[in-house]
Amino acid sequence: MPRKLLFVLLACAAPAVLAQAIYSWKDANGRIHYADSPPPDAQTRTLRQAPLAQRPAASEAASGNAPQSTAEKELAFRKRRAEAAEADEKARKQKLASDQQQQECTRFRQQLSGLESGQLTVRYNEAGEQVYVSDDERASEVARIRQYLERSCK
Repeated sequence: MPRKLLFVLLACAAPAVLAQAIYSWKDANGRIHYADSPPPDAQTRTLRQAPLAQRPAASEAASGNAPQSTAEKELAFRKRRAEAAEADEKARKQKLASDQQQQECTRFRQQLSGLESGQLTVRYNEAGEQVYVSDDERASEVARIRQYLERSCK
């Protein structure tokens, strides 16, 4: 009977021993020590965390690691999705604006090359009649397009 009692007591005590945390540290001589409680004046490393040890709720709340409820997780997930959708929309708008700017720059470069080629250029007046562009008008238009290209199409 005493053997059975001893075995039962050891079986009950074993989980408590296994549940303790193990710490490691080096002393002043460079020797490594292991123990279940860290010394107060040494920098320790936790090798095994006690699974049954309860963390204080105040430290969890302060560090932001408090367990979240399902509603809080859902709210955080929806917030991340909304932020991702906003970022995608912003990127799409920027790409669209960039593409439009590139098309406009290409159109102005084509106009510039046409004006500089010396071809006769025709415009339509308010009555819908063709009017040839004079050399002075051509030069001012070339200067205006070059200025736009230098400012907007780098």
